[in-house]
Amino acid sequence: MYSYFLRWNSFSIKNISIRITFVFLVAYSLIYGESNKKEISLSEILILAEKNSPLLMSMNSDLESLYYRKKQEGMTQNPSVTIDYGQRRAANESGSEYSFQFEQPIYYPGRKELKQLLVDNDAKIKEVQFEEANNSIRLNSIKFAYRYFIADKKRNHVKERIRRLSKMETYIKARPFITPQAKTDLFIIERRLLGLKKHFNDLELDASKNFESMNFFLRMESAPILFLPFFNDGIKFDQAELLKKSMNQNPMILAAKGEIEKAKTELRIANLEKYPDYALVSQIGEDRSGVSNRFFDLGLKFRVPLWDQYQNKVGSAETNLEAKAKKLSYQEDLIRMTFNQAYLDYEQAKLNLRLFNLSKLDEIERDLNFADLEFTKARVQLISYLELENQLHETHHAILDAQLTHIEAFLNLLYITNEKDIVGVLKNVNQTFEYNFK
Repeated sequence: MYSYFLRWNSFSIKNISIRITFVFLVAYSLIYGESNKKEISLSEILILAEKNSPLLMSMNSDLESLYYRKKQEGMTQNPSVTIDYGQRRAANESGSEYSFQFEQPIYYPGRKELKQLLVDNDAKIKEVQFEEANNSIRLNSIKFAYRYFIADKKRNHVKERIRRLSKMETYIKARPFITPQAKTDLFIIERRLLGLKKHFNDLELDASKNFESMNFFLRMESAPILFLPFFNDGIKFDQAELLKKSMNQNPMILAAKGEIEKAKTELRIANLEKYPDYALVSQIGEDRSGVSNRFFDLGLKFRVPLWDQYQNKVGSAETNLEAKAKKLSYQEDLIRMTFNQAYLDYEQAKLNLRLFNLSKLDEIERDLNFADLEFTKARVQLISYLELENQLHETHHAILDAQLTHIEAFLNLLYITNEKDIVGVLKNVNQTFEYNFK
């Protein structure tokens, strides 16, 4: 009996030691994994998005190719050389004949420069497209970072709700006598917990999808710890000044203006088509059939625009220029309308930001703690507790949604105005800070 007790006691101590070791390893891995997570701020998000974008690298290569294309258009055309040799018979005498011909093509004055200007036009349009892509990548990386950040906060809040209701469930089950009322309360809590677990799964999916969208720009190996500011108020913009900035800096308008300049260059090239390029031609040779005869000549060679004076090409270029001008007018109207809508969205987002201000998060925590205490003292009915808990949950989500709506409306304004100093503008937002979620 004593030996059995020793063996059992030894086994129990081993079992406990194994469990403690296992718990320690799990806790260590969680703490170590959390400490190994990369912490990134708003400015670091922008740097990573620009650095890791294959699209920007591709567009840089396109710009480089246009640089070489412009140099190529400025090159002088290669000459052509003809050498021939043969036999000729004249006056019953035969002899050899040879000649050497040289031809140097020459562009009509101004044509080479216009071709280079056309490449310059393409380069300016490509630069605008690069600028637009760069800003789009930066702004979208911030947008999806906030979406992931908000989804993560919502997920953690619902996890906390599940923990609270599980405590309520345990409290009811621990009662010595389960009355019909208590049993009914238990059923209500179990169903509420079931719905919350479904809600938690949906939020977890939303967070994971937003992480993938964010990581499309950042290309990180694991989810980072984000340090993003929340806002108590927005920026007061001068609408007229901001609209003017949009009309001057928006990439769509700048690209449309670049297309007009390109169409003007194409029209000038079309007008030059009827003036042909020419070539400088020279020839030297000798004929030894009969009396030896050496010759040398020099002349010009060019096409005569007799049948085709390229009027159709000129007409096409003129029509294309008119089309580009109308497109610019359309783009300006479109940007004006889009800006006005975005400005209204931002002003409304600021109102909601003030309505669901961040101080209410502390109020939610305080009210929940009060309800928990009063319910355990049986001074609050379950239905009242659950209704309050649900209202506070909706308010919590509304506060986070107001923050997300504000930042997305704000980023949309920055995109329309093609603002590059995103972090600098954000510093002008009133009372920005990183809220410490409990």
